[in-house]
Amino acid sequence: MDNLRADIRGAFERHQQGLGEISGVGDRLLWSSFEGTPRRGLLATAAGAAATVVVAIAIAVAVLLAHKSVRPSPTSPATVEEALTSGPAAVVPASAPRTLVWLTGYLIQPTPSGTQGGSITGTVVDVIDASGRVRYHFTVPSSNSPMGPNEIQSISPDGMRALLADGMIINERGAVLGRIASLANTQFMGVNGTRWMADDQHLCAAFSNEPVASYPPTHLKGAPNATPTPAQPYTQPGADHSVTLKVFGLDGSVRSVATVGAGPLTVPSGPFGDAIGVLTCNAATDLAVVARYHDADVSGSNSSNNFTVSLWAIKLSTGSVLYHQPETKMASGRVGLFYGSQNGRLAVEFLWNSKVWGSETDAVLQMPAGKPVPVLDAEPIPDTPGLSADGTRILRRLVDDAHNQTDLELIDASSGRIIRRVALPGTLGASAVALPGSSSFIVQVQNYLAFVDGKGGITLLHPNLNVADANRPGGVSLPPMPIQN
Repeated sequence: MDNLRADIRGAFERHQQGLGEISGVGDRLLWSSFEGTPRRGLLATAAGAAATVVVAIAIAVAVLLAHKSVRPSPTSPATVEEALTSGPAAVVPASAPRTLVWLTGYLIQPTPSGTQGGSITGTVVDVIDASGRVRYHFTVPSSNSPMGPNEIQSISPDGMRALLADGMIINERGAVLGRIASLANTQFMGVNGTRWMADDQHLCAAFSNEPVASYPPTHLKGAPNATPTPAQPYTQPGADHSVTLKVFGLDGSVRSVATVGAGPLTVPSGPFGDAIGVLTCNAATDLAVVARYHDADVSGSNSSNNFTVSLWAIKLSTGSVLYHQPETKMASGRVGLFYGSQNGRLAVEFLWNSKVWGSETDAVLQMPAGKPVPVLDAEPIPDTPGLSADGTRILRRLVDDAHNQTDLELIDASSGRIIRRVALPGTLGASAVALPGSSSFIVQVQNYLAFVDGKGGITLLHPNLNVADANRPGGVSLPPMPIQN
């Protein structure tokens, strides 16, 4: 796994230098991680591989360098700082100090002198408020979880709590508040199966009901594995692939909301089991959006990443299904990276791009109708770093090779109108955290953090810490999109 981590970091560094494509890296790492490994249950399957997959996907999300397109642009920015400060400034609300955002990075233990690489021993967290002030700093040591180094499963919208891989709940200071054993290791193949609700007191979690074989017997060292590997029950025709959505309270309460997705699938079942993700869950809007990611590759070659996705919009109060999208082919390497707005009114999915082979296209859906947002400035390969919490704004990113620049666009989700476009020099990634209950974001580009309001105003924040690559010692950055909503 250390070799795979090194491979991931190498790909990242090549992208920072503009030397290569990250597209396909997630596929290769996913399949090489699982190759030759029988699935041992919905969560335990990934014991040796999920950590690598999570790291690969987290880097893919945070860097977002896999998408390139050509578009005309009259602007020619000189520096990132000039581009972010050349237009109107944002209006930072008086409530900004009460909104907390987590910046995360890895604690890396160097290997002995003369060797390369290192081992990840935990997660470092710097908590800032929306005005840029650093409020808290702490570390989360690695546990014995098969999640590996990605100890944080989900951060509450207000930044006051987080769910760890072992089911522990911690606050913004790193103190343990309690534990929900049922929510330990609810990530699988990088998919976030648990999402904090907007009240910051409950979590939505979705679970697969597919049949799983018991653990295979332990083999003696050097003994060959069974040949061929027995087929898992969930690959059989007619197997149950239904999904159950539940709500867990910090007071210990558990409520089963609905079971969806029963009945035969319209696509075949490959060797890897379903992964379940909660895109959004909000009691105020009475809406949850749940995704089932399904392996439909039966080629037996483990050389492709043929996943399909099915979406459900569910009424939380009754469990009724308001919208269902049947199995749709996903973009390669994008398992688990679908997400939604805090109020549940928008959901973004990364689908197979039939126009540009080997790439993807974003679909931002209005929920619960399931209709695409009418983005007027259409592009063959866009990317979506953020959806505002109130579901009114879309933050989109496009790479303009012809002018050697990256364009960030703030879009009105009701009309598709571009509110503001910022041209950044070079091929750059971008990541964002939506601020709860508003149309604003905190956005990271390189080592810059900026407050972006719903009208397109931008104000740089200046936290007193090293905002950089989260995978280098001492560096922190915004967490991947599925972690803090």
